[in-house]
Amino acid sequence: MKKFILPAVTFLLLIFGGIAIKANEKTESIPQNQFPSLMERAFLSSLDGTILDVMSKHGDNQLFEYGRIEKISGNDPYDISLRVIGFKGAHNPPYKLIRMTIRIPGDKGPNYDILSYSHRPISNKEFDKLTEYATYD
Repeated sequence: MKKFILPAVTFLLLIFGGIAIKANEKTESIPQNQFPSLMERAFLSSLDGTILDVMSKHGDNQLFEYGRIEKISGNDPYDISLRVIGFKGAHNPPYKLIRMTIRIPGDKGPNYDILSYSHRPISNKEFDKLTEYATYD
């Protein structure tokens, strides 16, 4: 009997323990086919220094604009997936699409971890599509 109870209890704890962990984590995707909300723009503005720092660590020593948050997940820490368009010079081509996911611990101060980073050149046509809803007129 003892041989049956211990594995059964362990199995139940693993199943129900995993469900409890997943229930606390949430993901919000931000619609990309509408203009950013005031909250999104304010949050992106607060991340400007972090975004530049992440870009610099990956060899993209340039400026950026047209930032958009794509999704936020977690429950302290938070994982923020975002994209920006990098440029050199006076806001002119060549443009570079930069995507990153950073983890921000809510209770540990202004630190962050880089979870993913990618960048690639984009055409003027793709630039137009990506920036259609990036700013207000």
